[in-house]
Amino acid sequence: MPEPDDSAVQERVANDGSNANSGHCLEVFLAMYASQCKKSATEMNPRALQAAVAMQEAIDQSKREVSDTGINAIGATYTLHAVPLGLSGSQTLFPSIACMPLVKLDLTDCYLGDAGTRTLAELLSTSSRCGHVMRVIYLGGVGITDASPLACFVTAAYHLQLLDVSRNRIGTQPHGLAVLCAAMQHHKSIREVNLSDNLISGSCTVSVRAIAEWVVCAGHGDVLHRIDLRFNTMGMLREVGGVAVPATTKVTRLIYGTHSLVDALLFNNTLESLELYGNALSADVLDVVGAKLAVNKRTKEILRKSLAQVA
Repeated sequence: MPEPDDSAVQERVANDGSNANSGHCLEVFLAMYASQCKKSATEMNPRALQAAVAMQEAIDQSKREVSDTGINAIGATYTLHAVPLGLSGSQTLFPSIACMPLVKLDLTDCYLGDAGTRTLAELLSTSSRCGHVMRVIYLGGVGITDASPLACFVTAAYHLQLLDVSRNRIGTQPHGLAVLCAAMQHHKSIREVNLSDNLISGSCTVSVRAIAEWVVCAGHGDVLHRIDLRFNTMGMLREVGGVAVPATTKVTRLIYGTHSLVDALLFNNTLESLELYGNALSADVLDVVGAKLAVNKRTKEILRKSLAQVA
């Protein structure tokens, strides 16, 4: 029996919009994946197939446990770890993923590179299923240097709550980081972002300004609660003469003008966690950050109690 071509598979998926939602995600996934692999004359990755089977099993289990809830509420989770996909693997696998009603996508340590990441971002940002239901995405250690393609996905995924792009090299292309930060400035759902271990330097004006502006803008709404910037070099400040040195000396008298992150945090009354361990920041800076976050938490708790009493 001949395999359907790519256009036939796409037409089938489009015409049977309830197929994935009725619990037949695996069937749709396999049809699309087989079509893409045939088109590119490559074999299907066994681990990618195992991940799809696990996705369907989790959906079936959830349906049994919550018999009165449809699959739209349950959603699907696709988890694939430590598989080097590159561009070719991304082009064959990700069209199948984009057809799924994914609530969570975890590609931790799957090497994509910038080209693979761009492929993923483009497909997810134009997917009516993923874009509308995606809540969590893990892209830690996938080889991203240019983060700008992720901006389109973040904008399209308006229900996204957690973005993890840790252990990449995003800081080496600060303008890409700036584009991503700009896309997150007024996002209505993102609660947590992990940018740890990304070679983000405090001596790079573009990177620091982008993060600071994001923190300020995010403070206009009580949505973003946690930013993880651990294991970068945010403490490397450019001083007179253009020499980058770690900010390890005490600067209490000038603390509010010493680091842009501190200044930005003063304008954000909703952020609850800003993790900065391993950044060569001075104790004074960390103390001020910790004190401001404590004030934010305390203020929000008081407001919650006041609203509860009124209700």
